[in-house]
Amino acid sequence: MSKPLYQTIYEELKHQIESGLVAVNDTLPTEKDLSATYSVSTITVKKALDLLKEDGYIVRKPRKGSVVVMNKKAEIVPNKQIFGLVITNFTDFFGSQILRTILETNAGDINFIVKISYGDPNKENHLIQELIEMGIQGLILLPTSSEYTSPKILELISKNFPIVVLDRMMANLPICSVQTDSFIAAKELTNYLFTRKHEKIGLITSDSSVSTIDERVNGFLSAHVDANRAVSQTQILSRIDSVVPSSSRSIDEDVALIVEFLQNNPEMTALFTTEYNIALLAKSAIETLGKQVPQDYSVVCFDHPTVNIFDLNAFIFTHIEQDQTAIGKHAIELLQTKIAHPDTIEKINLGYRLIEGDSVLPKL
Repeated sequence: MSKPLYQTIYEELKHQIESGLVAVNDTLPTEKDLSATYSVSTITVKKALDLLKEDGYIVRKPRKGSVVVMNKKAEIVPNKQIFGLVITNFTDFFGSQILRTILETNAGDINFIVKISYGDPNKENHLIQELIEMGIQGLILLPTSSEYTSPKILELISKNFPIVVLDRMMANLPICSVQTDSFIAAKELTNYLFTRKHEKIGLITSDSSVSTIDERVNGFLSAHVDANRAVSQTQILSRIDSVVPSSSRSIDEDVALIVEFLQNNPEMTALFTTEYNIALLAKSAIETLGKQVPQDYSVVCFDHPTVNIFDLNAFIFTHIEQDQTAIGKHAIELLQTKIAHPDTIEKINLGYRLIEGDSVLPKL
């Protein structure tokens, strides 16, 4: 019995790739051109290309076509799941431990393909599309924004594709998520400053459009409401941009903004900052004014790098420590639950620890 035409085309194209006649990163002729070359229908050509894709020789890219990515058949590891992980970025104070946990959890059963968007929503959309074309079975995502949702994510949600979002609530979408309870943590951190006799506390945050930052700001404001303390708009600086991925704002510009903020609010004695890098900027601004932390200003933040035990002069901010290991483990467990039970929609809020450091004077 003769072979199906698509099998014959598949074997010929495979031979061209394996022999080097068509190199890795080259693009195969279009379905229309292949159809004309072999005098067959585009449906037949598509079946041949689908076989090449299944065997790992090519990926199909929109507006580009069939791109050769391997010159021999991909080795398939039995029972090993392939997941995608797209993150905005990771640092030594937030993200690296989550990434390490995700990659190490059930490493014998799971392969991860990691991509970084650097805060660019268009790049994020492209990377997700790329991972889907690679045949991933699930996706863990740290999105660039809580306000803007990638068109590809919306499409995947509509198809009930397994996705878990990190560090974003995405409250209005039927999607699984894992994050720290930033609202409650921010309230506790603000109340901590109240117990240190700080009457007027400044809030410094970025203009990042993520729900996590909003929850920290709302927690700060809620603590004031509960304590029957007024907060004026002049106490809030929300234009710090250099800490946002892909920002063009210089660090010096943001330090100057904080200096002006402090000069305009001489009655403030403490600063609540929504992330570690902003705390560093605030400390620089305070020192620019000839002042010191904590003698003149207390400064608190979220997250902190692990301190080297041999660095005896390390400065530690009083901060909220997120359980990044738990975030990573819950993300994997939730993704596997979503695969086994597609109708699962669970939003997990995790606990935290308030770590006392060197940036707040001891309680009198």
